[in-house]
Amino acid sequence: MSTSRKLTVAVGTPFDVELGATPSTGYIWELPSPPDGVQLLGSDFRQPATAAIGDGGTQVFHLRASAAGHFELSFQLKRRWETTPIETQVIEVDAR
Repeated sequence: MSTSRKLTVAVGTPFDVELGATPSTGYIWELPSPPDGVQLLGSDFRQPATAAIGDGGTQVFHLRASAAGHFELSFQLKRRWETTPIETQVIEVDAR
């Protein structure tokens, strides 16, 4: 399954991409290779304060566009030892 979203960001200003995740299942989102002009600054996982152990949450990727242009970020949901993702999210980034 593949879905797509669009973002407009300012060059040099960090921005976040948030994707729903349940890492307790072994599946996590990955950004295998950010395109030239986009830097991956890091990622983390957030859950509501009321979440129980094993509940889902949000995987947050922290990025920055270092150049103006149109970029496609292709995130893959898979287990680390697998090569084929069960889902792909494409985020189209317009950096100005």
